[in-house]
Amino acid sequence: MSKTSHIVSHFLSHRNVTVELIEKISKEHYSYKPAETSMSAEEMAKHMLFSFYQFANVIKEGSPAPFQNPPEETETDLNVLAKSYTEKTAAILEDLTEEQMNKEIDLTAAFGRKVTGAALLQLAMEHEIHHKGNLFVYVREMGHTELPFYQQK
Repeated sequence: MSKTSHIVSHFLSHRNVTVELIEKISKEHYSYKPAETSMSAEEMAKHMLFSFYQFANVIKEGSPAPFQNPPEETETDLNVLAKSYTEKTAAILEDLTEEQMNKEIDLTAAFGRKVTGAALLQLAMEHEIHHKGNLFVYVREMGHTELPFYQQK
């Protein structure tokens, strides 16, 4: 298995669970918040989908520009967005080179430091995992008891 195939496989092992959780959020629950200060379910899902995509684009481009120009999205169905952004992100990850992974990217404005593509990819994965845990709470509080289980392939 190539290094990029391993990266994509690891990404999908987490993202597929995220997608299953998003599929449990009906449109009438898009505005659900577990606390007043929380993101809505819709905001949380979009944040997760768009963030990893942007992280991957920053690594691909070798600059923070994708953070400064977030994707403009007209689609409102979370299930459609989850499928689309999973495919787009996996395609970027599949094409990453060793050079891109080793390149230092100046993210001082966003994160207060410079990081390599590999370090940013690790941050993106940890961000996904963190918010996936949040999403589990959201869907449990919506009444769902049959929840997906993470299985690394």
